[in-house]
Amino acid sequence: MFPMDDPTRKSTSKPMLRRFIHHDKPIKYLEFLGSGAEGVVYRVEIERNVYAIKILVQKLGLFGGDHLPERSRHYTCPIAHEARAFARLDSVRKNGTWAVKCHGWMKLSTRQQQRPKAVLSFSRWAIVKDYLPNPVTLEDIPEIRRKMAIPRKALMYPIDTQPRNYRGSFLVDLGSVRTYPYPVWYRNEVRAFWSWFDKYVQEWEVSIRDGSVVEGWLNERFRAAIENRKIVGKVQEARKMELPIIGTQETV
Repeated sequence: MFPMDDPTRKSTSKPMLRRFIHHDKPIKYLEFLGSGAEGVVYRVEIERNVYAIKILVQKLGLFGGDHLPERSRHYTCPIAHEARAFARLDSVRKNGTWAVKCHGWMKLSTRQQQRPKAVLSFSRWAIVKDYLPNPVTLEDIPEIRRKMAIPRKALMYPIDTQPRNYRGSFLVDLGSVRTYPYPVWYRNEVRAFWSWFDKYVQEWEVSIRDGSVVEGWLNERFRAAIENRKIVGKVQEARKMELPIIGTQETV
């Protein structure tokens, strides 16, 4: 079995994601990292190495492909998005450059799926990646902008590029990345994305709520919420101050 970074058997014409080399080994679940519509992510230990494993849902048409023929709809589910995107990056020798390094796919056995229980509500299909602990910072933005040339050249369309999907300058969530050829591929839309993203990423800010990097509009929402709470607090305080006066007048 060839590991993901082995140069043999690579194909650029029909890239396919290879199976994780330790796919049959026990998995030790160390930490829950997050979950969403696409799946659940854990920090795990396999053969004394630490990885991030994303266990995916397998719902056809999850990303607007309900109107497509069933065969085409398979391309629109998260496992297909992740596998095809990582396979394309691997085929052009860019695994671990723009996005986190991928070590391949695996199908969880019943024993591998036993812990934790939350895993049981998802499919058995999983993608194994490097575990990157460091969150994105504003200092990573120039590198993020520079590396966007990689998916563009590889004919990939990364729709969901929110700050939370980055660790450092690496995109770690490829569950919504579309890789050409794709059942629904609008050239004008894809072309417009690249200039839009370059402006979008420069609007990221440090969150006034928790210090993480967020989209600028979120900070505006946080500020509005803070102001609303201040107003509500002042109203409540004013009402408290009025109550004794009203009570005194009523008892006289």
